[in-house]
Amino acid sequence: MTYIRLEGRKGQTSVGKRLGFADYATQYTRDFVSRWDELIDWDKRAAGEGSFFADLLGKLGVETVIDVSTGSGFHAVQLHKAGFNVLACDGSPTMVERARFNAKSRGLDIPILQRDWLELDPRRLGTFDAVLCLGSSLCHVFDKHDRHWVLRRFRQLLKPGGLLVVDQRNFRAIRAGHFKSSGRYYYCGHNAEVSLGQVSDQLCEFIYTFSDGACYRLQVYPILPEELKGEISEAGFFRPQSFGDFRHIYDPLDCDFIIHTAIAK
Repeated sequence: MTYIRLEGRKGQTSVGKRLGFADYATQYTRDFVSRWDELIDWDKRAAGEGSFFADLLGKLGVETVIDVSTGSGFHAVQLHKAGFNVLACDGSPTMVERARFNAKSRGLDIPILQRDWLELDPRRLGTFDAVLCLGSSLCHVFDKHDRHWVLRRFRQLLKPGGLLVVDQRNFRAIRAGHFKSSGRYYYCGHNAEVSLGQVSDQLCEFIYTFSDGACYRLQVYPILPEELKGEISEAGFFRPQSFGDFRHIYDPLDCDFIIHTAIAK
């Protein structure tokens, strides 16, 4: 199983320090990442998501955005096309390679860096109007203290009054036996299915099976939405809000993802 612990609180080592098992970057193998966009289906995902994030940022007058878990670059591309000034980062070298390819193939000039979260230094990168941490990426961090460290780093990257946007799988539903993957919003591809392996209050394993039989697994920490919302507040943010599958009013046991927003103090 995968446990990420931050041994770099004094700046000595990175987020991805390995403790006995493979770290998050190791899970995103080159073969798996080569099929990531097949799993997502960019066109269908864009249609399902609509202008949710662009509208959310636009209402607050956001101009500069750092996408700290860009994956294959979907949101960096969408927000760049919507007129935002985007810097994209990811800790996985295979994902960074894929994101750069996706941006270049669309004729877009988006800076995309390979950086662990603790390597995102505001003294070098500056500060931003918004930080996006999407793809349930924060759930790769298993330890509460370490998540708090990461959230504080996100706070440092924000200007006062800046917006934090973090999403997560709906682990309340999953842990209650109500897992669903509608294929309407996130994993929209027709050639892959998402199912569950191990599930407990300490571990959730997702299994991605493609139509040709290829199978990949990701292991994450199944934090409950209310717990993550509380941790965001503890890290120096206020006015927290949550959305279920892009809706402010939602059934907490009948949505795929939860999106949290909060303002930096």
